[in-house]
Amino acid sequence: MGYPLTLIFLICLLTAGRVDAEPYLAPGDLTLRHDLQLLADAGVIKSPVTSWPLSWGDIQRQLAGDPEPTNAATRAALARVSRRAVQESGYRTARGSFRLAGSRDPRVIRTFEGTPREESEIAAGFSWTGSRGAVKLQATAVTDASDGKQVRPDDSYLGFALGNWMFAAGYQDRWWGPGWDGSLIYSSNARPVPALSVQRNNSRPFTTRWLSWLGPWTLSIFAGQLEGARVIPEAKLLGARMAFRPSGGLEIGLSRTAQWGGEGRPEDFDSLIDLLLGRDNRGDQGVTIENEPGNQLAGIDLRWLSPIGDAPYAVYFQLIGEDEAGNLPSRHIGLLGFEIWGGFGTDGGSMRLHAEYADTACNFYDSQPRFACAYNHGVYRTGYRYRGRSLAHGQDGDGRILSAALLFVDSASRSVNILARTGELNRGADPRNSLLASRADFDALGISLHLPFHGWRG
Repeated sequence: MGYPLTLIFLICLLTAGRVDAEPYLAPGDLTLRHDLQLLADAGVIKSPVTSWPLSWGDIQRQLAGDPEPTNAATRAALARVSRRAVQESGYRTARGSFRLAGSRDPRVIRTFEGTPREESEIAAGFSWTGSRGAVKLQATAVTDASDGKQVRPDDSYLGFALGNWMFAAGYQDRWWGPGWDGSLIYSSNARPVPALSVQRNNSRPFTTRWLSWLGPWTLSIFAGQLEGARVIPEAKLLGARMAFRPSGGLEIGLSRTAQWGGEGRPEDFDSLIDLLLGRDNRGDQGVTIENEPGNQLAGIDLRWLSPIGDAPYAVYFQLIGEDEAGNLPSRHIGLLGFEIWGGFGTDGGSMRLHAEYADTACNFYDSQPRFACAYNHGVYRTGYRYRGRSLAHGQDGDGRILSAALLFVDSASRSVNILARTGELNRGADPRNSLLASRADFDALGISLHLPFHGWRG
């Protein structure tokens, strides 16, 4: 179903180039994402910034292009990102890390912000970056683990560069899409799935006139292993995303994920090809419950800077199909958002206000949407989930949430984020929902404060 992976793999094989083997920029740092988006909207960064993890090498290359921001807020953001890039991407530099986090009431529905998953967490790690590779080893210990795993290797990986591609193996968080409070296809709501991945390091555009119109582009592909405690144990999770910026103010992303194989399910080459070609609808072309190759999601997202006028605002949306019809995604779930930003004070402070609506009922635009559809499957009955949490939007299926957040960042990198959300969860009372088995109203208000202290961030 959806956008063919074969085309994406072909693009991967036909492109090469020099590489700056830098560590990854993982999702979770809200202030850093705000700064990067400011720089992207100002034209300082020209690469796509909605496919996390990002490449520090690509970001650093663009910062070295002698940019000249026109306002104090953007200049302050440039200074912060430049300092962070130098800290994170030094060659042959070993670094240790330590993190202590806690929450009396951990967020049930996680956003892009890297809030604690459990009530108490302590993590220690080591990382090293060389000219052709990088390694990060991290262990996190938690109390009252929701999935029974008290010690976790999350955020650990081993990577090496080949041409313009970074290959990695590890436990990496991902966030695909322009949403600040959720992604309908892949987010950091669940713990990271152990996976092998390949990612384009340098986002330079194609030089051929047939493809140069795409502008700077990125590509990420991964193959992961889901847990054993599932209806179909040891199922595989596959994913690919291509994002491109055909103009400075427009960014487009194409994403596709699939559950495939597992205990008792076909895992041969023919099954994989059927999956990639979208021949997986039961009843079509001899597909039965016994040989059905997998469960897939696919769709498109878009972020558009000030489509009318030139004020500092953007609109964005994400449309993901739970099924396929006519070789295109169908049974859509949707997300729509609006954001506006600007400076405050006289020393480079900045703010961002966003409002976002997400509906995870299939055919959400109909007067009678289809419930018990999104993130579920007749064969993979554990659904599109990992260790008890949705791999995509944190509200899981059949929810609809309206959220609004206000972020302030001052010149010293201190920030405060105020987030309010309201809506309904599990409108179809689906017992497979990862949050609750019946319908419930949802209202939440959260405030987070980040204060840097002698190179540490709390």
